[in-house]
Amino acid sequence: MANVILVPTVSVAGGIAAAPVSMATADNYIVRNNGRVLLHFVKTGANPATITIVTPKTISGLAVVEQTFVVPATTGDVWAGPFPRDTYNDNSGDMDVSTSEGTDITVEAVQV
Repeated sequence: MANVILVPTVSVAGGIAAAPVSMATADNYIVRNNGRVLLHFVKTGANPATITIVTPKTISGLAVVEQTFVVPATTGDVWAGPFPRDTYNDNSGDMDVSTSEGTDITVEAVQV
């Protein structure tokens, strides 16, 4: 699996240009997360996609279950976040995102 770095676009009052990145099942998407990052997924392919956000945190020695949600097929348009740093960030301050289905799906990161 290749790591693909997603650099969050910082939102401004005047608006921002969309910067979607095509997703593939063979890749992990790494996002620097300051706790104010939103992820925007758009799916135009014929099958739904399950998105997984890794949760490396443990509580009392027990792993926190990964965050998953579905982006619907054909007209899927899903925003997710923000993601608390203490739950979702690894030791480098990054979040790890993946998809179960890579046909015609994009993701972009926006920092608010």
